[in-house]
Amino acid sequence: MLDVMTGALGAVMVIMVVLLTQKIGIENESCQDIKSELMTTTSELIITRDELIKAREDIQNIKPDGKTAYEKFISIASLFRQNISEINNTIDSIKNLKVEFPSSSGEKSVMAFQIPKSVVMLVDLSGSMAPDRNDDNEDRLSQVKAAIKMYIASMDQNYKIDIVFFPAFEENIDSKLCKDFAIKPSPDPQCLSYSRRDDAYDNESLMCYKYGFFEGEPKPLQSEDDKYYFYQKLSCMKAYHDTPTKQALEFVLNSSRYASAEGIILFSDGEPDVLKKKIMTLDQFLLSIKKMNSRDRKIFTVGIGREFRENSDTTAVNFLRGLAKQNNGFFIGF
Repeated sequence: MLDVMTGALGAVMVIMVVLLTQKIGIENESCQDIKSELMTTTSELIITRDELIKAREDIQNIKPDGKTAYEKFISIASLFRQNISEINNTIDSIKNLKVEFPSSSGEKSVMAFQIPKSVVMLVDLSGSMAPDRNDDNEDRLSQVKAAIKMYIASMDQNYKIDIVFFPAFEENIDSKLCKDFAIKPSPDPQCLSYSRRDDAYDNESLMCYKYGFFEGEPKPLQSEDDKYYFYQKLSCMKAYHDTPTKQALEFVLNSSRYASAEGIILFSDGEPDVLKKKIMTLDQFLLSIKKMNSRDRKIFTVGIGREFRENSDTTAVNFLRGLAKQNNGFFIGF
């Protein structure tokens, strides 16, 4: 039950990122009502998020004392059902929002509330995503998996997605669970020429083990089988090693494979290697990504962990917040 409810919490965060950040860029009086409504909806969902976080904490504190524990579980489950129902109603109303404004010809035109239909999800698989590798003992990767699965489940056949993960060592894949999972792309021959993989990884001029992908292009979701394909692949991912966020972002932004992608959602819990190793400053890194984003794709960022929930003044938080702000996206921590 805890896993299911945590997954629901993650789905709320993804919904907020994807649905509530497609701002209407018309600054006239006819748009003010819809903007006000979106702001109100955002506030309501934030309140719902806080209720879910509190409920999750209550679950974690329940002692197995028979009837009392059972009644507490039932009470919290009821709260989740109520909140999820309210969230679904809110999403339906958002999708149907339209605004009319005068066009240059004097006739009325309609701008509908749109969400990206072609999305690349960037998933941080660094070691701290595992509960035994972070100070708060949070199973962050499981939360991300649950959120992405529920997001994919809500998509129809008009959507296209792909998942890019970083880093991409053999240890980032559960070989016992997923024997047929081959990391793509295969390591460059130059990478294999190193006697130690970490030496190849640390070479900034090479892309050795920095990122991998499921498809290498946005894949249409034409059937439930297509969704199940992503569910299976997601279940294979494991947390291991460092955080090559820079190389993964550059790959998605520069590669012709993802030229059709309209948006990018980055899930991460830590400071990118390039900042941790002081190869670049935060401002330099953000500016380089902004210049690379020549197609003006929206970049949404989701920070996983306590420092992101509390909006701490850390490099990791400031990076994700700044990246979203500079690329017309939205930052959220959970």
